Amino acid sequence: MEDFEQTLGRIMAHGFNPVRSVERFSFGDRAACERLFYQAFRFVDRTCREVRPLPEYEQIIDWMTDTGGKGLILTGDCGRGKTTILTGVLPLLFMHCKGRVLAPIHADKLPGELVPYLKRWAYCVDEVGVESKVNNYGERYEGFQVLINEAERLLKPVFVSTNLDSEMMTRRYDKRTTDRLIRLCRAVRFAGESLRE
Repeated sequence: MEDFEQTLGRIMAHGFNPVRSVERFSFGDRAACERLFYQAFRFVDRTCREVRPLPEYEQIIDWMTDTGGKGLILTGDCGRGKTTILTGVLPLLFMHCKGRVLAPIHADKLPGELVPYLKRWAYCVDEVGVESKVNNYGERYEGFQVLINEAERLLKPVFVSTNLDSEMMTRRYDKRTTDRLIRLCRAVRFAGESLRE
């Protein structure tokens, strides 16, 4: 009887790989990650005079030490830095430390750019919940759900920002989509007054 490696080789010869695994990242130890995060934040957002340590930033720094094969879902109040982190800090860190292009897309671009975006190594969507449904020859569906289904199938990292809470996400999409997000992402809740001046 052949072992699993041999069987897997025969299956893969037919163009199918049934093995599922996640890719874990680390940006260094806690001190290095903290330094990198705040340097990147200051570099990307030149409008703020100082970057104050916030509990939600500390959670992201913890995630940076070992992603555990998960992306991030940044939820909560407006004006706390979610978009800056998602569309500036994380892409800068992935390129600087890992040589990887993390290409953010605004959720309202998903209907028109969904199919080419699915070819990315990871998905990074800002302002989930504001997009319109995709219209494909009269059939309307949520592009974000398609993206999450593909991420789950291939175990791709997902990075999302949204002002929707978990109940609103479930109402907007469905339980399956929110369940998959929980599997694919570490949730970081942004709470408090807006930091915008």
